[in-house]
Order: sequence, then C-alpha cells, then structure tokens
Amino acid sequence: MRGMKTVICLVLAVLLAVTAGVREPAKTEEEHMADTAWHFGFAKRQIAADESRLNKLYIAGYRNGVGITGILDLCEARAVWLDAEGEGILLIGVDCIALDSGTVASIREGLSDLPGCARVNVYSTHTHAGPDTLGLWGRIGSNGKDAAYMNDLIAAAVQAGREAATNVKAATLHYGKVKTSGMYRDSRTPEVYDENLYQLRFSALDQSAGLRLLFYGAHAESLRGDNTLLSRDYPGRLCDSVKDLTGDDAMFFPGAVGGLIMTRLFVSDASRQAVENMRVTADKLTAYALSVRPEDERELEPALKWTSLDFTVPLDNPVFMAYRFMGILNSRAVPAQSATGMGVRSELGIIMLDDAALVLIPGEIFPELVSGEAYARANPDGVNPRPLKEIAAGYGLNEFMIVGLCNDELGYIVPPSDFLLNEKRPYIDRITDSRGEDHYEETNSVGPACAQCIADAFELALQQLFE
Repeated sequence: MRGMKTVICLVLAVLLAVTAGVREPAKTEEEHMADTAWHFGFAKRQIAADESRLNKLYIAGYRNGVGITGILDLCEARAVWLDAEGEGILLIGVDCIALDSGTVASIREGLSDLPGCARVNVYSTHTHAGPDTLGLWGRIGSNGKDAAYMNDLIAAAVQAGREAATNVKAATLHYGKVKTSGMYRDSRTPEVYDENLYQLRFSALDQSAGLRLLFYGAHAESLRGDNTLLSRDYPGRLCDSVKDLTGDDAMFFPGAVGGLIMTRLFVSDASRQAVENMRVTADKLTAYALSVRPEDERELEPALKWTSLDFTVPLDNPVFMAYRFMGILNSRAVPAQSATGMGVRSELGIIMLDDAALVLIPGEIFPELVSGEAYARANPDGVNPRPLKEIAAGYGLNEFMIVGLCNDELGYIVPPSDFLLNEKRPYIDRITDSRGEDHYEETNSVGPACAQCIADAFELALQQLFE
C-alpha cells in the first residue's frame, strides 16, 4: 500500500506539472492596457440626395417654401461607440436642423438588436443648410419633410451606428479646451456665450487613427440665410480639416446655442461670399482645435456611466400643437396642465466619462441658463431656475459639456425672466420689447415652463448618478 501511495503521488505530481505547463501565458503590458482602457469605434455614412429630386427638398432654418437648388457637400451621419470594459453606448450625430423624438425612435429601433449596446443617443449638428427634417419649413401649412430623404437619413444613421459598434479599438482618452476669440455673435442681449471649444481626444493604442469629439456653442449657419445649397456648413469642413491635418476622425457637437448664438460674419458680402465665409469660419475653428496641445490636456480614466430621464414639458405653443396633430411633428404628446391641455414627453441624459460629463439637452438652451450669467428682464414676473452649473457643482461635477438638440427638439429654451409673447397673436407673431429687443425665439419654444423642467430633470438625473 505504501508503494501504491508513492505511485499515486508521483502521478498527481506529473499531472500538476502538465497542467501548469498549459496555463495561458501571462498577458503582455500592451494586452493588459487594452483590457483596462477606453474602447471606441467610429463610422460615418453620407445621406443620399438625388440631384434630380432636389426640388422636393426645402432648406431648413430660415424661411418657408425655399427649395434647395444644388449640393455644396452632402450631409452625413457620424457615430461613435464608447465603452470601458462593459456595455457600450452609441452617440450618433446627424447633419440636419433637428430631429424630433419620433425620428430618434426610428433610428433606435433599427439598432435595437445591437449586442452589448445599453443606449443609443442621436443629436443634430443643427446645420441651416440641410433639408427640412422637422417638417416646419415647407410651404406654410404643409409638411416640409421629404419621405424618401427621411428614410435615407434613418438608414444612414443606423448603418453608421452598426459599423461604429464593430470598429472598436482600445484607446486612451484626453480632455482639453481652448478659448476662442472674436468668433461669436449673440443676436439677443445680454451677450452671454461660452467661448471655449472643448475636445475629447481618443488616442488608439495600436497607433491607428484616433477620434476627436469637438464641442462648440454656435449655430451652424455660417452660409447665412440667402444660401440655397445643401451643406453641412462649418461643422462639416471643420471635421474634414481635422482629419486631413491630423489623421484623426472627428465629430462635431453643438453646445448651448440658444439666444441666438452664431459665428460672426468674416466677409464683406454674405450673399455673394457665403461659401468663403463658411470656409473662413471652419478654418479658424480648425486652428483653435489643433492648438490644444497634449500638455494642455488631462487624461480621463476608463470609467463610463450614464443615465437618462423622461420628463414632461407643458405645451403652451398652439402652433406646435397644430403641427403635432397634422402629423408633421412626431413628438410624444401627453395630457398635461398647459395652455393647450397637452404636454411634450421628452428626455434628458448625462454621460459620465471619468469625472467629465456630457449633458444631453433636447433643444436649444440659452447659455445663461447653463452658466447663471446676466439675464435679461423683459418679463419681471418670470422666475429663472437655478443654473445648470450651480446644480452640477452641488454634486461635485465641475466639468461638463452641453450636447444640444439631442434625442428630441423642444425648440428654444428661454429664461422665464426674458420670455415675452405678442399679446394679440402669441407664438404666431413675434414682438419687440421696450428696449427694441426682438423676441423671435419664443415663437419657436414649447413655452416658458421649459427652462425649469430642464433644470429639474438635470437635478434628478444627477441624483440617479450620484446618490
């Protein structure tokens, strides 16, 4: 028996040695870094626009019934996949004036079977040189959307999202910003805007092309109101130039553009030199973006979390109500206490990237509602909500970037203290106040309660993340 025990012990020893010999080899430093890194994927798709059908497309953002006469450059859908060793999220940017929640739902449905995807977010770059994607700029009283173009837009967004989710690579992520100068024009007093151009830069560990996410708070209308050519406007040339000069792909995100915040005119004759003005605008912003040096950035650790919150805004604007029932706007309407008896069901999201955040706002928020800087007081009865920066600071969040026109379009989000309507034809005709200030933005707003609803949703979303 003693000899048998010895044999058994020897056999076990041999088996252990063999097992140890076939263990997986220790991971290299590069493999370990990839496992504990950010992961991103990028893709883009052009949105088809048949030149023979251009007369079916109305240009969005200015006047009704103005047809597109030619193509300067095609609009696109650009998508980024983000994860940090877990489920991922998609951010899809579409070159268009805006998308309502109904169109966003169609894009999400097309990506509903995407493995490992926790959330799809869709925003608009807010180009004023794209086709009408809300239906508001056709002939008065009719739907300005072209069904074929909308189908192509949805298909391009879905295709870009799917491809981004398969092009995933490990990366480091760096955050930086640069203050621009002499770029902005605020068409409504007080002049409040965020002059910073923010950048999130993904640097691929395999040394292949990286990705730069660029955030800037100005309307994409450097081609100005007389333009009738289809174009991505300055965000398109900005992204193309960054790619040409650095090798990195790029995506543009609109910030707090309400107010009306736009870029300055850099040529003497806007109607004749519109394309040159767009070129100069984009090239100036490209130079600013490339001036952010690695030593100006800080690295963000691979930690990703997000939340999304549904909320209801009273719908006081009867024009929006009419468009909703005509089937032009596809927003989610629900019964609510408002001037029309209805509300709009919308959503606000927050994406945390380490200690920096993207705040996904479903509309065009006035910058002072973010920063808390000077407010106009045309409506002394209006009470402004706490600014988003003050709310965020209460949760220790000091770095965040606004992503406007994301997942829905509620129109302009106006400070209640400056919300003024035409008494005879509210929301239909604009009014000029005693200072000579034009209150155009109110005619394209759901109502004065929107600002408080956004602030309340933001605080509740922060509670979900941090409490």
